[in-house]
Amino acid sequence: MLRGPVSSGERAATRGVGVGQGGSGLFYLRHWHPMTREEIGCEVDSVADVVGTAEHAMEAYRRAGVGWLAGVSIWRGIDTPEDSLSICLALEGWALIHTNSELWQTITRSHGAPPGIRRKVRFDDFLEIPSACFIDKALAIEAVTTWMERGELLEAAGFSDDLFSC
Repeated sequence: MLRGPVSSGERAATRGVGVGQGGSGLFYLRHWHPMTREEIGCEVDSVADVVGTAEHAMEAYRRAGVGWLAGVSIWRGIDTPEDSLSICLALEGWALIHTNSELWQTITRSHGAPPGIRRKVRFDDFLEIPSACFIDKALAIEAVTTWMERGELLEAAGFSDDLFSC
């Protein structure tokens, strides 16, 4: 069930609330307005909520006609960036960036994209993500499911700690 948006007062009241490694519970999902950088946040408790919000964000960016992709971040607590998952959204696939409890990041890898091409993605700031990091959307959704339900990274998604080789 999608709950949102979350006000700054609610954010302060629920700071640190979330789920631990895997299991069920609420996650905090945030994305940013394509033109104003305003954070749009909501609580989600299912992969369907994440996919629906991601598709809504992609459509908002398409309608705005900006030259960059939408990014969404899923946190286990409203102000808890540790063990989070960020998703770079493109029509041809999604790139997933996992931040672990020590703030170390890994990113997905595909094996068909040409090297050297980078895509501009809007989070709270812009990131340039190599095209080789975008994987099939169905595989990305499976990886999101595994992370949300079990607190693990899906091996088939090809997570790598080499963020710059593409």
